[in-house]
Amino acid sequence: MLGLNLAFIGFTLASFITARTIFLNAKFNSKVLFSVAIAAIIFQLFAVRSILFVGTELHLSLAAMCVLINALIAAVLTIRSFTSTNLMILFVTYCFSALLSLAVIFIPHDSLAYMGVSIDSSTPLIIHIVLSVSAYCVLVISSLYAVQFRYIDAKLKSKTLSLNSHLPSLNIVEAQQFRLMFIGLLLLTAALVTGLLFLDNMWAKQYAHKTILSIIAWAAFATLAIGHKLYGWRGRNSAIGTILASVILTLAYFGSRFVREILLT
Repeated sequence: MLGLNLAFIGFTLASFITARTIFLNAKFNSKVLFSVAIAAIIFQLFAVRSILFVGTELHLSLAAMCVLINALIAAVLTIRSFTSTNLMILFVTYCFSALLSLAVIFIPHDSLAYMGVSIDSSTPLIIHIVLSVSAYCVLVISSLYAVQFRYIDAKLKSKTLSLNSHLPSLNIVEAQQFRLMFIGLLLLTAALVTGLLFLDNMWAKQYAHKTILSIIAWAAFATLAIGHKLYGWRGRNSAIGTILASVILTLAYFGSRFVREILLT
């Protein structure tokens, strides 16, 4: 719990630092921002370790997976910003990270959403989980760039984008979006293949909808990737398609668990 409290404080401070630079044109101190953000990410990872492992048992609870994925996304975006800072995406990410940390703090520790159930930590299952989490993180980051593309595009069309804006160019954002989409698609393909080949319960009643939605999301990302590579698809429609595919993947990963572990309890 201490780790989540410290993570909340760290991400809140990181959000404040980025907000001052974006909205008040304050001087950007990258060393302070990244030091605070990295500390907050480390605190989150320590917290998720205590939720994931109860003794020697592995518990993949909704709270643990949300915090783990959030920490990985924040880490990737922070590290990428060492060479190419994207303050708007960092601001959104750090704000969400702070809110998520705060939300998990208030989840009862004896609830299903916090404790989850212990699972068999076999090698194929661990590989499948690692690939699935990695794919989701990369594809969500790709969708964040797609959201930013839509935002910048709308600003340009309405001629309200200021010259001193901290937003990157459309070409840079779009290139990042598709580069990450290709990487995420490869990881998602590997996750689905390992799951279908080595796990016996992918089509079990409680997991079938996850498998179906994941395949639909994979098909959507694959269509966008092939269309971009072969036919030059780009622009607003591709950005919207990326966002919708990420929403479908989110429903596959968390939809039923949110209903079962939060709403129904």
